[in-house]
Amino acid sequence: MVLRGHLCGPQLDEGMASDQPVKKKQRIDAPDIDEGSDRSTEDVLTDIFDAETTPAETSEEFPSRNGESPDSGTVSEDAVDCSSLLRLPSDTNVEIIPSCSNSTPHWSSEDDKLLAELRILQDALVGQCLCRFNDTAVTQLFDRQLNIVSWPLTCSLTYLSTMQLMFDIYLKQNSTGTICSKIMQACDIFVRNRHDWITEVVELADHKSKFITFVACRVLASFLIVSKDTVDENWLQQIAENIYLFDRINRITVQKINFSLDIIKRIVEWKDVEQHPLEDSSYINSAGTMQVQEDNPFRSSVGYGGSSSGDMPSSSHSNLHCAFSNLQTHGAPSTSSEQEGSSTFRLNEPVLKLSSPDQREMEQSESPEPPQSRIERVNEHGCVTVILTDSESFDTSHIKCLTIKTLEHHWPVLVKNMKLLLLRYLNLANAENCILTFFSLWENIISVKANLSVIDTKPFYADLQGFVDLLRNTVLPSLIYTHLLSLFNEVLCYGSTLALQDILPEEICCLAHSIVRFVKDFRLLSDVRVQTSRSGFGFLGHECTILRDYSLGPEVAPLSSSIQLVDQSYGEDEHDESQSRSEVDKTMLQRMSLLVLKSVAVTVKEMRCDSSDSSIDSSDYNAIQDMQIVERSIRDVLKKLDVFIRNSLEFHPETPFTKMLIHLFSEQDDYLIESMVCTLDITVGIVYRNSMYPDLIPMLNPISSFIEFLKVVSHDSDVLLDYLVSNETCFLLYLLRFLKYVRRNWPKFLETCQQADSGGSRGLDDTMRVLIRLRLQISRLVSKSLFPYNISPVLRLLEVCESLYEGNEFS
Repeated sequence: MVLRGHLCGPQLDEGMASDQPVKKKQRIDAPDIDEGSDRSTEDVLTDIFDAETTPAETSEEFPSRNGESPDSGTVSEDAVDCSSLLRLPSDTNVEIIPSCSNSTPHWSSEDDKLLAELRILQDALVGQCLCRFNDTAVTQLFDRQLNIVSWPLTCSLTYLSTMQLMFDIYLKQNSTGTICSKIMQACDIFVRNRHDWITEVVELADHKSKFITFVACRVLASFLIVSKDTVDENWLQQIAENIYLFDRINRITVQKINFSLDIIKRIVEWKDVEQHPLEDSSYINSAGTMQVQEDNPFRSSVGYGGSSSGDMPSSSHSNLHCAFSNLQTHGAPSTSSEQEGSSTFRLNEPVLKLSSPDQREMEQSESPEPPQSRIERVNEHGCVTVILTDSESFDTSHIKCLTIKTLEHHWPVLVKNMKLLLLRYLNLANAENCILTFFSLWENIISVKANLSVIDTKPFYADLQGFVDLLRNTVLPSLIYTHLLSLFNEVLCYGSTLALQDILPEEICCLAHSIVRFVKDFRLLSDVRVQTSRSGFGFLGHECTILRDYSLGPEVAPLSSSIQLVDQSYGEDEHDESQSRSEVDKTMLQRMSLLVLKSVAVTVKEMRCDSSDSSIDSSDYNAIQDMQIVERSIRDVLKKLDVFIRNSLEFHPETPFTKMLIHLFSEQDDYLIESMVCTLDITVGIVYRNSMYPDLIPMLNPISSFIEFLKVVSHDSDVLLDYLVSNETCFLLYLLRFLKYVRRNWPKFLETCQQADSGGSRGLDDTMRVLIRLRLQISRLVSKSLFPYNISPVLRLLEVCESLYEGNEFS
């Protein structure tokens, strides 16, 4: 809800009670401060935000109301969902406070106290331990009604950033298997959500300060990952409401949609990362421990971690703490207990919720077995850490699937709104950023790296065809167009998925057919703009600006007087400015070329599957005619791709097509290997069909591609070995299929190597020398059982090629 009501009782602050509406109006309409007045940190940050935010344009579709536009900074009824407004009678004594109010709250002594406590807590979080704080201090700081909107900007940012830092440290410690018990206790407080802080943070989506919305988005994303199986579906529904609950598209709507999409994107793309080598792992996972003991639900914390509190935690808190620890280990039995306890957790009811004394007595009477125990250790730094006994204690697949299911119900509406925003409302503030977030989320959902099931991702392929037409819209911003190409490239994941499948999905084949048709019939490659004009380079945009110094606090040193971001013209003269201002957008060129190659490879693979169908015989004239039409289309598309790359990078007219591809993708390993797989499969598919266009075979010669590839890597077999061991490319698939192709076409391999060396034998020797060294390296690793997977098929093919080479007359 965007607007909230607060009862105006007699206990209101005298300062706020005497503050007349006229003064409030003056503060809203005239935020400028006299030069002689004291400027606090939040005022300066607010000024920076106002200076960087461009005023939204008012179109005819958004009529002004009472002199204010819906796209203005003031929250109006048009800027929010009307169904979420709080309807109150006119005579009700209630004050309506907008959540994104522009008024600056008064700084009080309570704010100073809160800020001081947060900074002390942040210093402790940097050390990744909160054991020096007693239970009361942590509870009073986090188990409270927040009301972040009423705080000064500095307090709000500090509180939210403290939450984000604590969640990030929890995630890092969880990956190591040990978590500070006090950090786990603080996370317990937020998971219980007693004061409904999640709703309050979600309402910050339309806050005026982009710093607040930025931190709030990351706080919610990290919290949902931390809560994992204890997440409430209502939390996800509150976040998803920003996507579809609005009556019209304007600036506030776009800001709220981007807020929710960014949260979902961060959850979907989350993956457990290993600890950085420069981080001190001994602080948490210390080999030397002061004391090891089994946890007791009523154990006092006296003497651990330097805690100054002698209070014994209540049984409810201890049981709650133990339940959270057991949840992180998926209910696995503790090594310190012989009894195995099992717990069943309901998704809609978080398990970490405080219950009344009567309910606790009833639960204890129904289940007499004691709660599961856990292991705690006190390391050499005095931190009481909880030991997680389950190596897979932090599986995020459940929260990812639940998030995807929540988004799936509203996906058609979201796709429709995003396309409408892209075509009609791109001039709104933050619209381009919202569209980029949407494309990134879409790409992450269908990516194989997300480890989502085919059933979960299938609904997100249905609306792809509606965005293919945007490829012909060459007036789109280059960044949006590039992300659209990246999305389609991820859909046509040929090297990682499609090349291994016998039957291709219908949605993917339709996408490939559309792209082939656009290139062949609608001059897609001729109209796309890969030539960009480069203006002044700067880290804050195209125009170079000066950052003026401002104070961040008494403990932070001020910045330099001014930071000049000058245009990096790379030493060109002024008279060459017209020539140097135009350059090729190589990222767009790479993604467009790879997309066309993938589309052709998918079409050839589909055609090859159809031709091998037993229901089609040689007398089926219509089927043969259709395949010949497809072959002619493929030939035209590849010819146009050749001209497109040649003209964009100004290659010599006699440069082979395969050489251009290798040098085009030489900076991107994954693009390079996948393009080589595509050209190899296209060649094999054409030869299999006995194509009527023999000129395509020398044009796509996979042997020439491999020889040029070895030149790019300087004939270093270590690079090939790294590709085989790494999972970042599909080099294993490529090398396996290429060696099979060489074994079947050994005379062609010899001929191509001779042509590469102008008829000599050096080209053959250099190529085989790399393959022989690679075989020896693989054999040594296999003999020591160090290779990460079964590499025997590749090893046998390398031995076969070496035998053919030794029996060759040129050896």
